Amino acid sequence: MGGNIATLLLVCRQWTTIVYSSPRLWSRIAVTDNDSTRVRLKGALRCTDLNQLHSALSRSRSSPLQIEISFRTSHTMGNPQNSSRLTSIEHGPLAGANRAEAVKVILDNQVLRRCTFIALGSYFLTLRDQRRPIAGHKDMPILPLLSSLYMDSYDQGENELLFLQSLVTRSPLLLHIHYECYMNLREHCLSPQHLGEGNWTKRVETYSWLTPFEPCHILHESPSLRELGIAGKPTGPLTLPALQVLRWALDDYSGFQLVTAPHLHTLILDHPQYIQAPNRPPPPAGSISLPSLRIAMHRISNLNYISIFQTPALEHLSIQSKSSSSPLALFDLFDGSAHMPTPKSLHLDCPFTDAALIAVLGRLPWLEELQIAGTIAQGAFWEGLTPDPHPGEHENRVLIPNLKSLLVNYSTGDLYIPPEFLMRRWTFDGHSMGGAWTVERASAVSAAREKAGCSLETLACWSPNRKVEMLIGNLDSLPERPKYVY
Repeated sequence: MGGNIATLLLVCRQWTTIVYSSPRLWSRIAVTDNDSTRVRLKGALRCTDLNQLHSALSRSRSSPLQIEISFRTSHTMGNPQNSSRLTSIEHGPLAGANRAEAVKVILDNQVLRRCTFIALGSYFLTLRDQRRPIAGHKDMPILPLLSSLYMDSYDQGENELLFLQSLVTRSPLLLHIHYECYMNLREHCLSPQHLGEGNWTKRVETYSWLTPFEPCHILHESPSLRELGIAGKPTGPLTLPALQVLRWALDDYSGFQLVTAPHLHTLILDHPQYIQAPNRPPPPAGSISLPSLRIAMHRISNLNYISIFQTPALEHLSIQSKSSSSPLALFDLFDGSAHMPTPKSLHLDCPFTDAALIAVLGRLPWLEELQIAGTIAQGAFWEGLTPDPHPGEHENRVLIPNLKSLLVNYSTGDLYIPPEFLMRRWTFDGHSMGGAWTVERASAVSAAREKAGCSLETLACWSPNRKVEMLIGNLDSLPERPKYVY
């Protein structure tokens, strides 16, 4: 799965025979004009030609199918270079007709009955342009295998809505529903109510995204919902006794008053971007209590707002910030107060100086895993992590003595880095800060910590742009941990 089938077919005659006779290799199909990087169904065979689609479905035989249908635009454009491909769904004089035929083939009842995963992307149907639905909601059979449904919100009409309702209500094993919403397109937003009343709310385990434009009471007190995505503030209270993972693009912290989830253990939060008005003070520290939360990932502008949350069971904290925050912001967050987060694993993607970061780490002696990006990682950082070879008689100079894993990402992505930081980034004591410099300093830290009895099990440094690479230990030895998802 995920390989290039065309390459496999060209290895040798034996491989060609095996590939053609392996239905599972042909059971993940994307009907699309998107390039491979934009295909949601990873590892899918991209079918941009009608004959290619028919061949893939034929070779998949009776295997369960995973299907994606998505197009960049609602119309096709002619391309002289491809006009000879009369079966293309991308370009040429018959592309529009071929696209409609491809959708009709995929949404045939016999094909739908074999689907375990369906992704319907932008402009996935042109049903409003058809005289009748491709797969009428009244004629749709029970879909015994469908467990995951991914939908795009853009430009849906009544015919598409009836079809989506049928997919949901005719799928007794449907567990995961993902709906990609666009908050500026209120008239196109899809709510749980649009998917029809039924038993699906009693068994659904994943639903995203709820929007502030439509009611959400149908999910209230769902006994099975374990993962939820919310865009904005819910229109009413939600009690979710089984919820474990919450992704939330928040517009007001008062939204937390509407959600009750006693077993929530993972929170992925996109904080409000507005600056708090002087006459509207922030909520007090610890005012939002999440007693079972173990994993918190924040995309935030003002780090001080993290102190709003009281999370006594927190194990992993991830902070991503694009702003040029004050170097004291992290120091204020880990201030030793009763509401200070005390994770064992910390990921930081923030533009802070090395000295400020080292000062913060001095307050986190229990830390076992540290991953940083957006910092400079110059001399002060590595020197701060190096144990003093001659400590005093009653003095422990090993910073974060329990640290086992250290991951340093020199790439800053789209974070804001002050220009003076960028100027200093390339030199230290007049010498280039290339890969050799990083390896030398990191190796010295590793050796010194091992000698002090506080050895690192994993040390990795990398930079996609500057090719700085170093690895001590094995990344596979790290415990499985979630990554920030936006």
